[in-house]
Amino acid sequence: MKHTISCLVYNKPGVLAKVARSFADEFINIYSLAVGEVEEEDKSRMTIVVDTGSEMVRRAEMHLKKIEEVIKLYDLKEEELIAMELLLIKIRVKPENIPQILQTAELFNAHVIAVSDVSMVLSLASEENKVNGLIKMFKHLGIIEMSRSGKLAVSGLD
Repeated sequence: MKHTISCLVYNKPGVLAKVARSFADEFINIYSLAVGEVEEEDKSRMTIVVDTGSEMVRRAEMHLKKIEEVIKLYDLKEEELIAMELLLIKIRVKPENIPQILQTAELFNAHVIAVSDVSMVLSLASEENKVNGLIKMFKHLGIIEMSRSGKLAVSGLD
């Protein structure tokens, strides 16, 4: 079962390694990890997605709580969170495929951010299923390169 863990930490060197080690010590693979500063510049939020049982996650969380730089820790339930990913995808372009590419981009609400005579770069900020769908739609055209952020999440609206 997938778990999304939100971890507020002090922004200091080595914190990411300590957090990752907490999961490695329990033999839990991190499915995705996104880290960035929050509203206070000395703090960061780590959004960690793992695919394992609740007991394994609970043990990893016990390790995390012992890290002095960890301020708060939440195991966000799917129904309690708002989540998105960012995708940058560079696809091969042929003149005859441009209308199809633009229609697909519009359908997914993706944005064209760079174009050359042989490739196009699009961005999409959306939920995981929509990101996966856009990738699937463009596979047959030839994906040259892509990068995705992993899940970014906040707790749901109060």
